[in-house]
Amino acid sequence: MSAEPTDSKNPILTFIGNAFLFLVPVSLIVMLGIVGAAFIGGIGGNGKKPEAPAAAAAPAPAAPAATPGAPATVAAATTPAAPPAGGAPASAIDPAVMALGKASYATCAACHGPDGTGLKVGPALMAPSLVGSQLLLGDPSKPLLVVLKGIAKEDMKFMGMMAPLGAALDDQKLAAVLTYVRNEWGNSAPAVTVEQAASARAKYDPIAAPAGVKRAEIDQVVAAHK
Repeated sequence: MSAEPTDSKNPILTFIGNAFLFLVPVSLIVMLGIVGAAFIGGIGGNGKKPEAPAAAAAPAPAAPAATPGAPATVAAATTPAAPPAGGAPASAIDPAVMALGKASYATCAACHGPDGTGLKVGPALMAPSLVGSQLLLGDPSKPLLVVLKGIAKEDMKFMGMMAPLGAALDDQKLAAVLTYVRNEWGNSAPAVTVEQAASARAKYDPIAAPAGVKRAEIDQVVAAHK
């Protein structure tokens, strides 16, 4: 009686063999995919072409040597800077003088306005504009007379009255306030010195004009006291 043939295959070994046959190709495919993606990304640069390296700047050629006897040439022409607009024309004004003048102008601003254009009262002005004023920016003897003695009220062209301020301003403040208004708001004129203020006070002191000098007589009065 012959024995029945037995199955010599082990089920566990069979499973492992089948799994190995399946996993090997899958692993190879995954590895190829990763390597391919890295290669493509390295070349493409996220869709951007690799930039060419910047060319090194060539050194500037050396200037040719001067030929003996030939006239010298200027390498680069320079244009002098234009002088700044406004301000004192001849020399810089001491900032301390301008600061004192600005502080002293506070009284004047009640009629001439903080910007020097004259304070408006409806359609009228309290006082004339100081911006570009020929009386102010010309011979300093004229504005010194006006501030020291005032201007007589003769009509209603201006609502305010230019009162004499000689007693309210000493020579330093008088010089400073005129220097300030002559060089503010775009005005430009030489500074008024303390010596000029003292001289004007002395020569105009004999003038008896408690209500102020007449506007039409300013030139005449100044000429008579030169």
